[in-house]
Amino acid sequence: MMINRLFFTKTLSCKCYPFIFLLLFIFSFSGLAQGKYCVDEIKELNLRYLPGKVLTYYSTGQEKRANELKSLLERAAKLFEDSLKVEVDLVLAALDAKTWSGLMDRPYGLPTMRSGACKRGAGSFPEPRYAAIMPGAVDGPIYTSWIELKDSLSASTIQKLKETGIGFEQGGKVLIDFVALHELGHAYAHKFGLNFYVQFFAEFIADYLAYAFLRSTDERLDKKVIAVLTANVEGIIPVHSSFNKYENFRSSEHPPTETWYNSVITLKAAEIYDQRGFEFLYAVQKVFTEKEGQLKTDTIIARLDKIHPGILIWSEKISESLRKPK
Repeated sequence: MMINRLFFTKTLSCKCYPFIFLLLFIFSFSGLAQGKYCVDEIKELNLRYLPGKVLTYYSTGQEKRANELKSLLERAAKLFEDSLKVEVDLVLAALDAKTWSGLMDRPYGLPTMRSGACKRGAGSFPEPRYAAIMPGAVDGPIYTSWIELKDSLSASTIQKLKETGIGFEQGGKVLIDFVALHELGHAYAHKFGLNFYVQFFAEFIADYLAYAFLRSTDERLDKKVIAVLTANVEGIIPVHSSFNKYENFRSSEHPPTETWYNSVITLKAAEIYDQRGFEFLYAVQKVFTEKEGQLKTDTIIARLDKIHPGILIWSEKISESLRKPK
């Protein structure tokens, strides 16, 4: 930063230079720390878009899928806003692989929610602005991992999928749609006042909300999703099965493991939701008041167990001794 020499000299002579230096430091630091929001980065791509409650941008050729995702998320958003008494402005981006690679810092096809920059660590932000990034087609690692499960599933599991009205290949789309709802759940959970703390807690709450919507639908979309998630638990061998290890795990390391964790978590969340509905989330909100980064997984599970007994025993069953690494 260039400083006028005359101004600087007069400042020194008036003995107020400590104050001026402080101002210069604050302005310089704030300029460096402030990043660009992901929602703004998406808008700058000059993609076509669909207006509405969920403003949806999409890559060329992805309009049909973008419309499907937009409709699904808007239906869920209405339930969340009515039940949690909060509102979220969401931007959805349904992208092709090329556009994705230029925008994100994670492999194509691994959906995510961003409240700051598209790439993690790119600046700090005074408030969250939510952007859900989804593949613009039914493809990517989540879909591929599902297709690879077919030969490892029992005949009874395949039959259960058919009984819910979906063929095996359709299960991949059902799974990706579920992940889209899960990402929306992150935004509403955060707006509701629940900090993410650790991965287990963040995923548990987002899965809870995703299931809440599915269970509320007249067409009972939850039945299809539960059949798919049950198949994941049967067929996937995760690299580990410890919620403490999950704390530092990233989905890009082994996407099937991420799918497995979210599957076992959602099956438990579904059990709790069927008993307690949204009341459970209000109970969680009441006792989880610490700031981000102040709680660890063991503490969180123990506290959740006090809200809903049985969570601790369930978490212990999802242990390293039950699942051998690859």
